Amino acid sequence: MYKLLEPYGKLVTFLGEALGENVEIALHDLTTKEQEVVAIANNHLSGRDIGAKLSNLSLHYLESKQYKDKDFVVNYKTTGPDGKLMRSATYFIKEEGRETPIGMLCINVNISDYEYLETTIKRILGIKENKDVEYKMDNPIEILSSPLDEMIDMYIKECLEQMGFPSYFLVERLNVEEKIKVVKYLQEKGTFKVKGAIVLVAEKLAVSEPTIYRYLKKM
Repeated sequence: MYKLLEPYGKLVTFLGEALGENVEIALHDLTTKEQEVVAIANNHLSGRDIGAKLSNLSLHYLESKQYKDKDFVVNYKTTGPDGKLMRSATYFIKEEGRETPIGMLCINVNISDYEYLETTIKRILGIKENKDVEYKMDNPIEILSSPLDEMIDMYIKECLEQMGFPSYFLVERLNVEEKIKVVKYLQEKGTFKVKGAIVLVAEKLAVSEPTIYRYLKKM
């Protein structure tokens, strides 16, 4: 762990105890090549351990340099490997003289039960949903610890649903224009920022890797 992050490592343990088992706290060291988790509390919520990689949304925050004009991002949604919904926040840990953050302190609060009750009550009362999420990405949802393969399957399914295809439709049967739409959707979700995504997407769409690159160039 980078030396200046050590106090935050102790803070992770403290917050995990103070806030209770319904709140996961994770610290990423961004000074290393892997930018992995170096401290985590209540990891039963995401199933992650020390060494876990950055999520798709965290990568997006860094790629879009959101840390330049703000110190933190709050109120975005996260899902764990079991589909558990969480409300999350990320604090960018900065060091004077460095252009990029040295770490990210992330807090994930399990809101599955609350979300269900809130949605049900709003539906009964006819209250429309209000967006209170701070981000610079359309419909963001952070995937914690889900294998890349599962993440891609989920996004492809979402895209097919938006395109009007039934859940049983085979993605490899899409025509060229439809496959390009799928690739665009995956790109918007930050999928291709994760190592190995090109290979997996090519396999699922039954095309070659060069074809995926060609699709991306058209966007």
